Amino acid sequence: KSIALAAEGLDGIEIDLVTAEAIRNLYNGVKKSDILTTIIMATRTRIEKEPNYSFVTARLLCNDLLNVSMKFLELPAGTLEKDALETYLKKGVELELLSPELLQFDLPALASAIRPERTKAFTYLGLQTLFDRYFIQHQNIRFEPPQLFFMRVAMGLSLNEKNREKTAIDFYNLLSTFDYMASTPTLFNAGTLHPQLSSCYLTTIADDLYNIYGAMRDNAMLSKWAGGLGNDWTQVRALNSHIKGTNGKSQGVVPFLKVANDTAVAVNQGGKRKGAMCAYLESWHLDVEEFLDLRKNTGDDRRRTHDMNTANWIPDLFMIRLFNNENWTLFTPSETPDLHDLTGKAFNERYAHYESIAKEQKLLHKTVAAKDLWRKMLSMLFETGDRK
Repeated sequence: KSIALAAEGLDGIEIDLVTAEAIRNLYNGVKKSDILTTIIMATRTRIEKEPNYSFVTARLLCNDLLNVSMKFLELPAGTLEKDALETYLKKGVELELLSPELLQFDLPALASAIRPERTKAFTYLGLQTLFDRYFIQHQNIRFEPPQLFFMRVAMGLSLNEKNREKTAIDFYNLLSTFDYMASTPTLFNAGTLHPQLSSCYLTTIADDLYNIYGAMRDNAMLSKWAGGLGNDWTQVRALNSHIKGTNGKSQGVVPFLKVANDTAVAVNQGGKRKGAMCAYLESWHLDVEEFLDLRKNTGDDRRRTHDMNTANWIPDLFMIRLFNNENWTLFTPSETPDLHDLTGKAFNERYAHYESIAKEQKLLHKTVAAKDLWRKMLSMLFETGDRK
């Protein structure tokens, strides 16, 4: 009956064969909860042959989720999601998982807007992904069915609106029909005690130790709440640059990038998914060649960042030099501090000015063929699959 109900309205579903396979995989003393898992396994293996099995499997998974949720919420089996909204919210607030502000909404009005039948639109992969990562859980018990999940996100997005109920219902209708889908941090955090909703955070790292490690701390806290990170490292001085405070020489940007990479690994978005970080560097930075090697699978692993994306900013002047088969000069930003903020003609003039000074050996620099640096960029792109 469970299989037939899940297959309702779908073509190509062989209920008898699925039932027979599920029975073959049962054994004496099997737990009741494992029976549905066995049925799900029997339908999931058939998705490649008939796509409609994806909907069947999703519906079976949802039935299991609903049963577990209602039991956890101490509601009768078969309770509809719309009738569970208030109990679910109170439980979430009690467990300090949801914001108490959600209880200030007109809950009967929101409950009447919930449409449980929309869950039938889920494929197995979509629902399983939400189950694994997104649904609110307590001690590994997911007690947030799909439509309550969408309503929770909608309410979280509407907290500061004048007509909160109408806005929440509008958001719910968009989300639950898949006409719009919020980003992962929004789905994770909307309506919770830490409503960090933004996806990506772009920062510029200043050239001093205090700021560098302050940025590491910021990266960790943003990553904890599922933020993606983009760090501009161009202002950090290059290898062998003079350090005035200690009268020593800098180790360059690469060792700090290694620390940033390991921060993204350690603070893996609250234990829900891998940290996401990208480092940016201008193509005139003296460390750019080592920067291009960061994703390689060979070499000194202390100077590799296997878990972080990298990207170059390429000025128009570099491409002109490339097409004209000319040289390109690399500088340390501690001696050319204004280059990073210049573009177009202003950049070209200032860059040429620094090149003229460099010829007099007054600046730390290195001259390379533009085509050689371009070739290295492309080689690393092909070798690592990383975007540059």
